[in-house]
Amino acid sequence: MTNEDVAAELDLIADLMEIANANVFRVRSFRRAAETISGLGDDITDIAAQGTLTDIPGIGKGIAQVIEQYLATGTSDDKEALLADYPAGLLDLLRISGFGPKKVALVFKELGITTVDALEEAAAAGRLQDLPGMGEKTEENLLKSIALYREGQQRALLAEVLPVAEDLIERLRAHPQVGEAMYAGSSRRCRETVGDLDLLAASEEPATVCDWFAGIDILEDVTLSGDTKVSGRLPGGRQVDLRVVAAESFGAALVYFTGSKQHNIQIRERAQRMGLTINEYGVFTVTEDDQKGEMVAGATEEDVYAAIELPWIPPELREDRGEIDAALDGKLPTLIMLEDIRCDLQMHTQASDGKATLEQMAEACRELGYSHIGITDHSEALRVANGLDADRIKAQHEQIVALNEELGTQEPKLTILHGLEADILGDGSVDLPDGAFELLDYVIGAVHQGFSEDVRRMTDRVVKAISSGTVDMIAHPTGRILLQRRPYGLDIHEVIAAAAEHDVALEINASPQRLDLDDVDSRSAVKAGCKLSINTDSHSTGMLTNMRYGVMQARRGWVEAESVINAWDLKHLRAWLAKRR
Repeated sequence: MTNEDVAAELDLIADLMEIANANVFRVRSFRRAAETISGLGDDITDIAAQGTLTDIPGIGKGIAQVIEQYLATGTSDDKEALLADYPAGLLDLLRISGFGPKKVALVFKELGITTVDALEEAAAAGRLQDLPGMGEKTEENLLKSIALYREGQQRALLAEVLPVAEDLIERLRAHPQVGEAMYAGSSRRCRETVGDLDLLAASEEPATVCDWFAGIDILEDVTLSGDTKVSGRLPGGRQVDLRVVAAESFGAALVYFTGSKQHNIQIRERAQRMGLTINEYGVFTVTEDDQKGEMVAGATEEDVYAAIELPWIPPELREDRGEIDAALDGKLPTLIMLEDIRCDLQMHTQASDGKATLEQMAEACRELGYSHIGITDHSEALRVANGLDADRIKAQHEQIVALNEELGTQEPKLTILHGLEADILGDGSVDLPDGAFELLDYVIGAVHQGFSEDVRRMTDRVVKAISSGTVDMIAHPTGRILLQRRPYGLDIHEVIAAAAEHDVALEINASPQRLDLDDVDSRSAVKAGCKLSINTDSHSTGMLTNMRYGVMQARRGWVEAESVINAWDLKHLRAWLAKRR
């Protein structure tokens, strides 16, 4: 079981406890444990095996016992005891947007509602209006939420939401009454998937800005339009919230609404220990009678952090994964930036399954400012992608040599390296035709078929390829497709250890559908001494700009430029590749 599985189990128990009106502090302890485990760089099963679960902050003996039992049996006494009091269908109600555990408990206890069908029927018949906190508008909104639930609305990919956020912020900044504007929430923290879209603006005329925003063309539905807040839905159902604050509070609001929740808890607790209080309006002193006193910071994020004696912390790190301690110790990483990337080392041409020619890909990369690139069409085994056999690899090599001679006479100069994305076959061997290795500058190993749920078998397969001496990099190491396919069975920590031992780079695939490695595993890889490579896996020139999403993922993994091989200059990269041969 993965860390995410354990975190989901703890969150479910917290939901059930909240329905049961359990002690609020116990509910919070389970939620915080879930957040902590989700962000761990180490495998929770290994920690449990070592008997050190209680060494994890926020995990006491009780929660440790729940985790151990879940890992051993797939369930726990705590969960089963709670489920015994409720029908299974009740859990589906928790998946309806805006209908949390408290409302689930209310409709269950008052009306005996246990399924989404029954809830929809009751809302349509107006039977919820007599319940506390529910009225006609609540029913209308609930029916809309149920419709979204039935359509299978899920979190969206960052690459789907971020361009919308950037467009809206550009519009806000162009408004004459807006001083500053920025998107917040998980979009600003660059999480790989995003739920709601949070926007923030500073203005001395908030009602004017809100009135204007409520009428913009991109909002399909406006559910709230006030003097300082607007809530609406984008086409497809994604919720967007705009909050407008005074300029003196913009930094504090940006910290607050960027999150994460656990990061905010940490800085709030630190402020309390210093005799201060932090909220979305600013940092304030606390009076002797425990009231909010003088405002000491709030205009900028830098001011807010400085007020509690911390340096500014990049949004990507604000996940309560040790960033506060690192900031206090002066050990925050110098995160890699898009400007650090000098090349893209995985892309495909019309020779296999790409849409553009070799020349077109090279020209597009030169326009992006790269000094060198790698062409990595598929190997022969991937027939569905028109993989290259020995003769076609040789022909492509000659084409690249000729094009390099031509490019060497042009400014800015661009050098093309010849690579191959070679399939890792079922037995762990690498699909390299005879004579190909000697022609290629590097080889990327990748699993494209024969996925297995057998963790041992899949791990051995990838580790054998890493150990073979024929691959320089492993592409999209866990095989996941976000919101579509879970990672295949793989002990990623064993793969990381093997890659570190054999000096094989692991890829952060910048395709928005992959972003594989994830942030937690990327951080683990660097800690283990692995080199990383951020590549777009482009099959067209337009996909080359996805590099920014790979960099965002790397930044969330605390990755610095020195650990990324395509942030190296060509001389450094070639020296490393030559040493490996």
